[in-house]
Amino acid sequence: MRLYYYTAKQWGMKSLWEKRLKIAEYADLNDPFELLPFMQTDSDFRSSIEMVVKVLSSGHGVLCFSESWQSTLMWAHYGDKHKGMCLGFEIEDGPSLKKIEYVPERIPSTIDFSKPPGGVDEFMLNKCLYVKHSGWKYEKERRLHVRLQDKRDGIHYNPFNNGMELREVIIGARSSLSIVDVAEAIGKQPDADVEIRTVRAAHSTFSMCTNRELPRQTITGSNPAMEKKG
Repeated sequence: MRLYYYTAKQWGMKSLWEKRLKIAEYADLNDPFELLPFMQTDSDFRSSIEMVVKVLSSGHGVLCFSESWQSTLMWAHYGDKHKGMCLGFEIEDGPSLKKIEYVPERIPSTIDFSKPPGGVDEFMLNKCLYVKHSGWKYEKERRLHVRLQDKRDGIHYNPFNNGMELREVIIGARSSLSIVDVAEAIGKQPDADVEIRTVRAAHSTFSMCTNRELPRQTITGSNPAMEKKG
């Protein structure tokens, strides 16, 4: 499955040079309702939720991707006002990769405290991890749930070859980056073929599209098996 990671120029280039992405910890995400989709008017339920959040946040983080590279809002909010870039990854569908469910209202707390431990079950855990308010629907988000690993200077990273393969680098419409800059950061022999291109505002829709008047380049990968899988 092809998924996209929007980022600013400096962080995107850092990721390409180092062949890894920063793993986000739940406490650092930009939604104050992260892991909290349920109504919390009941004090006992709030105590249970606090325990759930602590468990879910311990030892695990998340990589957040979008299903689309064409969103003007995503470019504006996460791609540094179209001056950044978007990295396209091939990611295998599996239990660690989930689509976010968007809801208009918080979910009623239906916890059964007679069930151990503390009434927490798989339904509740999945809702905490993968439900957000519908105001975030434009993100078309899919999340890769990963272990916090490879910690350097207080930051956890996930290597490109750990469950995801870099396949595209899309340069923002207002970016100062060139194809040459990006190709140098990728290197001469990535694991799989990587296409580099630039986007522009579409002429007929409110979305971004490939700028075919500018150069494009594909860097040939070193592992043919990855090409077949993609």
